Amino acid sequence: MKCKLEDIADVTMGQSPKSEFYNSDGEGMPFLQGNRTFGTKYPTFDTYTTKVTKTAKAGDVIMSVRAPVGDLNFTPVDMCLGRGVCGIRMKNGNQSFLFYLLKYYMPLLLKKESGTVFGSVNRNDINGLEIDIPEEESDQKIIARYLAMLDDMIEENEKINKNLYAA
Repeated sequence: MKCKLEDIADVTMGQSPKSEFYNSDGEGMPFLQGNRTFGTKYPTFDTYTTKVTKTAKAGDVIMSVRAPVGDLNFTPVDMCLGRGVCGIRMKNGNQSFLFYLLKYYMPLLLKKESGTVFGSVNRNDINGLEIDIPEEESDQKIIARYLAMLDDMIEENEKINKNLYAA
């Protein structure tokens, strides 16, 4: 089924609170300004905010929207979104499929990147991303399950390789 991302997902663009509300003591809600602490699938949090602006719920896909555009993670907990990230939630709840869908279509989104010094994308760029997905939710889940299994195997092999090099 051909559609736009906005037809299947809701996008929440980040909005940073003033820096006076940031802390590294764990007080308030975890906060990400950009992709600095993104991991393979999940970010780590070293900054928190006591003034919550825009949020992503646990399990949402979060995407870097500024310098660089396109890094993806899942948020493990409810968190506050800063200007450099957005939260994306698939309307049918299939976040894993959404994650891999965005990975696949990222080159098309990157073509919409603008900015003279640092690239960025906006809500219209993201919402207007033209995609083609299986109509059946069960097919989406199967695709996501297989791709997640492959990612897990790659991650495990990377751990093995690191251990072999360390020995």
